[in-house]
Amino acid sequence: MTAATDIPAIEILYRSPPSVALASGSNRAVLKLAAGETVTGSFEIRCLARGHVRLGEFHVRLWHPSRLKLAEARHDHLIRLSIYPAAAPLRLLPKPLRTRATFGNHVSAQLGQGIEPGDIRPFGAGDRQKQINWRASLRLGRLYVTEFHEERNADVVILLDTTADIGAQPESSLDHCVKAATALATAYLRHRDRVGLVVYGGNVQWIRPGTGRRQIETLLEALLPTSMAGNYSFQGLDFLPPKVLPAGALIIALSPLVDQRFTRILTNLGERNFDVVLLALSPLALMQRFLDASPMQALAARIWSLERKMLIDELRERGLAVAEIAPDEPLDAALATLARRRSRRAA
Repeated sequence: MTAATDIPAIEILYRSPPSVALASGSNRAVLKLAAGETVTGSFEIRCLARGHVRLGEFHVRLWHPSRLKLAEARHDHLIRLSIYPAAAPLRLLPKPLRTRATFGNHVSAQLGQGIEPGDIRPFGAGDRQKQINWRASLRLGRLYVTEFHEERNADVVILLDTTADIGAQPESSLDHCVKAATALATAYLRHRDRVGLVVYGGNVQWIRPGTGRRQIETLLEALLPTSMAGNYSFQGLDFLPPKVLPAGALIIALSPLVDQRFTRILTNLGERNFDVVLLALSPLALMQRFLDASPMQALAARIWSLERKMLIDELRERGLAVAEIAPDEPLDAALATLARRRSRRAA
């Protein structure tokens, strides 16, 4: 800032949105400037929650030398900023039970050109020399070849429950589900899978499965403004176009399991022969932050925890793969438990 004339006292205040906090420095300055003098200042801010914010709202207060006259103004140099949730790297992902016909990273049951060994059979016409399994051939006295499983990609649809939200930003149950959805979408797209999104709440919104960098940008933009939306009527997912929920797709649902309508949605998808995986976020720790430490509250939390466990056991009996997520634990821990259960199911 450069002063055109002498300024005896000027006060500059930067006003930030509620989701932005001051990280270092000061957002308020009181200066005295001579004519032609130039001053600069800086401070750092930290974004606390996902979403779209507008930065650049400054309030200026100018004092007269007599201190009896005051002039105030507001200067807006607005910049629109998108705050994306951090995508935690995932080592284990739920493997789809069904794959597509195009190339990918998932080992399919189809035998062909691949790197994962499958079956061993006698050498036949048309087989290549590099397929010969010399160890088995020398042991059995005739030529044998090794067949490999093909690597295919899959359709993955992330189903996000927005019928309930427990806690406050940026640590609410919906915030944790959005972080998990971001990590899963990023990981599957890196594996060359087609990833789509269905947001179930007041209005059902969807994005068709796709691949590439453009798809992850589309999914992140759709997840940013996600918030709880009330819905007073039961609406299933039967009306969705077939391209949104392709046959044989892996559906990964993220929910705190508070609204029973979402539970019926999951049961219906399982009955329609979809491969459904439920990542159930435990909202008990988030809820207890706002409750008094009284015996009555502890008893209510205990009863709710038992009812939730019964619900999860019932969903597992219906054939759904369920893993519980704790807000303060990494997602990889829940996915590791889920991988062991799904491997036994596939076997």
